[in-house]
Amino acid sequence: MSGFPEFITRDRPPQHVLSRRRISRKELEKLLSVHARYQQGAWDGRRVVLLRCDLSGMDLQGIDLSGADIIECDFSDTDLSNAKLERTTLAGCRFENSRLDAASLCGADLSRSDFEKADLRGTDLADATLAGARLGTAEMGESPRTGLPTNIDTRMLDRIAIQRRRH
Repeated sequence: MSGFPEFITRDRPPQHVLSRRRISRKELEKLLSVHARYQQGAWDGRRVVLLRCDLSGMDLQGIDLSGADIIECDFSDTDLSNAKLERTTLAGCRFENSRLDAASLCGADLSRSDFEKADLRGTDLADATLAGARLGTAEMGESPRTGLPTNIDTRMLDRIAIQRRRH
């Protein structure tokens, strides 16, 4: 919302929080539209806020939810290839068996998230918060689509290697 004076943005209605429900594709399309307007700084835009929602098994290739708050949601068996989730709060989310091939999670908060058997090849995790995240069985390396490697802090890779040796 940069470039807008405070008096234009401060009186916006509060964000609507969706909680404890299965999100349908139709609902998601509406959320993405409203969130896109929020990202552009439009007066009628709203930031997506999801709490303990179920998005498992969905095809979410290429979605842009940068800056959203998505807490303890289930993305198991979901295709998030090429998704843009930069600066998104994804704390406590489940990404088991999900594809995040070439996704951008730069600056995302992934604290306590579970990436059991997730495909993180080519995923950009630069500056992501990974405290307590489970990455031990996640697949990392070069993306078969883009040829880009997983971008992750090398200290985190050392911890993952130690976890894998223990199992």
